[in-house]
Amino acid sequence: MKKILILGGNGAIGKYMLDYFNERKDEYGLQVLIGDIEESDFVKQNSDFYRIDVSKKDDFNQLPKDIYAIIDLATHMPARMAGFDPQHYVDTNISGTLNVLEFCKNNKVDRLLFAQTFGDILMKAEENPELKATMRPEQDYTDIKSVYISSMNCAVELIKCYHGLFSLKTFFFRLPTIYSWNSKPYYENGIETKKAWRILIDQATKGEDIHVWGDPNRPKDMVYVKDLCQEFYKACFVDRDYGFYNIGTGIGTTLLDQIKGMIEVFGEGKKSKILFSPEKRNAPQYIMNIDEAKKELGYEPKYLYLDMLRDMKKERDLGRF
Repeated sequence: MKKILILGGNGAIGKYMLDYFNERKDEYGLQVLIGDIEESDFVKQNSDFYRIDVSKKDDFNQLPKDIYAIIDLATHMPARMAGFDPQHYVDTNISGTLNVLEFCKNNKVDRLLFAQTFGDILMKAEENPELKATMRPEQDYTDIKSVYISSMNCAVELIKCYHGLFSLKTFFFRLPTIYSWNSKPYYENGIETKKAWRILIDQATKGEDIHVWGDPNRPKDMVYVKDLCQEFYKACFVDRDYGFYNIGTGIGTTLLDQIKGMIEVFGEGKKSKILFSPEKRNAPQYIMNIDEAKKELGYEPKYLYLDMLRDMKKERDLGRF
């Protein structure tokens, strides 16, 4: 029996990952454990739950000592922060990561998988939308997210130290925006708000006019949470000591095509009119290069854009997450 602990497993990504791993648990004889500061009915019914705040070292004492792999999703991010309190980034993303590493070292955990932000290289996409896993970090220090990004970069460097000093198998994953149907609150600049893509889907569902802001041809890699789960799952069992990968599809979908797809899938017979507002600010552009994940993990994305929308609609109707 291989025990896999998902820290932050009650989050928007973690619940999908729990479901994905449970569906495949017989392949490797898995037992999935969830560690988080709060639980939900879904987590309670489908895993062994441990109430863990990663910033508190003593919380780890309750865990079993024979864990095979830890997936660390338990970092604090701007999209989940009301207001602006940078101490949370230090306590959770830096000190919390150190606590995870100490647990791995002291209990001979085989491998650690860490979810890193792609914010460390996103600004490069304005020159060329393709972002490669080998790119070195570069960020805008005037951006409110810079403290968060810096804390995540520090966490990455700490993990590399434990890989070098103690031979902890280590796998990093750069995450762009990950799309999933979930009920978690979302914050922008510290204020709770509705995600832009959820607003667009609501407009498509009602048949309302939809405005395309800025350049309609800027491409974006539309990554579904279930493809992310596939990449993490493969890294849990690959015969390697280290890897640094992008999460993505390797395909860019223009903003205009994104909106057309939402109308097609969620319109339900209603036909929103598309209007153009070139004076508005541009949406971000980026395409995640996934060459390393394909070559080293055997990863192949299963959800292209319309596939993703159709599955999101199904999850919306099921209401599982």
